[in-house]
Amino acid sequence: MNTLSKPSSPTLRTRFQAVLLNWDKTQLLISFIILGLIALTPLFVKSPYYLGIIILTTLYIFTGISWNIVAGFSGQLLIAHISFLAFGAYTTIVLYNTYGVTPWIGIFVGGGVAALLGSVVAFITLRYGLKMDYFALFTIALMVALKTLFLKWDLVGGAIGMGLSLSEPSFGKMIFDSKVPYLYIALGLTVLGVLVQYAIYHSKMGKYFMAIREDEAAAAALGVNTSLYNTLALVIGAAMAGVGGGFYVMYVTFVEPPQVFDLGLNVEIMMAAPIIGGLGSLAGPVLGGILNKPLAEFIRGALSGGRSGTTLIVYGLFLVLAILFMPRGVTGVLHGFYLKLRHRFMGIQQED
Repeated sequence: MNTLSKPSSPTLRTRFQAVLLNWDKTQLLISFIILGLIALTPLFVKSPYYLGIIILTTLYIFTGISWNIVAGFSGQLLIAHISFLAFGAYTTIVLYNTYGVTPWIGIFVGGGVAALLGSVVAFITLRYGLKMDYFALFTIALMVALKTLFLKWDLVGGAIGMGLSLSEPSFGKMIFDSKVPYLYIALGLTVLGVLVQYAIYHSKMGKYFMAIREDEAAAAALGVNTSLYNTLALVIGAAMAGVGGGFYVMYVTFVEPPQVFDLGLNVEIMMAAPIIGGLGSLAGPVLGGILNKPLAEFIRGALSGGRSGTTLIVYGLFLVLAILFMPRGVTGVLHGFYLKLRHRFMGIQQED
């Protein structure tokens, strides 16, 4: 009697090959490999200084993802994205210092407050039809106005700023006597950010984001509610930036208006990672992030004896060169190699 054999279940090897045949999944794999290596660094790196750089590198990946969703996916030229980080930072520290709210809650409340600001920005820009250059200029003007407000606002410390009310190390207060816990908190946020970004990219919402980015008028003609999806992209990116700001202030323990309402820091902490890594790509913020912060620190160290502003000039020059010679970022370069290798070893020529 003949019996039908059951189809064999896919092996780990075939599943891995399936991942490598898909560029998006390959980018996700690359991202998790990099984050996994970062997770192992405390085993080998003992210096508080270098651990601090690794923590900020991880945070910059997370905040870079938040800007990538707004600028990379939906094409909104949001220059002063750091305003959302500032709102998250101030919300978290005010809730902690004044009302005793644990930062584990405060950083997400900060994300909610930043999302509220994002919705206000979206409403104003949509109400007055601000696009591209005008939208970018509006966000810069808003940042300057908010900086002036915070400099005068006593509740948030005014021009003096606010320092964290430190106490004995406590998990509930997110205060530790070692930098390692901060690294793993930053890693947890970044893993969540990578997954959220991937989910958005492959969702209907993500497809609408990218349709608007390519041609907003055509997307609207096809029935896409461009106002709604522009707002959603802005609110999601703002919320993530606010959460990043909440963690940032718990780590650095101090915040002041010139520190967080600053275009120079905005470029370093928000924009550089996606630009270097590949704006609009899934692995861009991760690949750019691991290069961005170490590079900035190297430039600062190498030019420590130079004039004020020299570091920013050199750093800005590097970004300009990266844009000129790698317009699609590191991810674009890797994608070219990926297609060649896939064609050579698997005989596949078509794009993903």
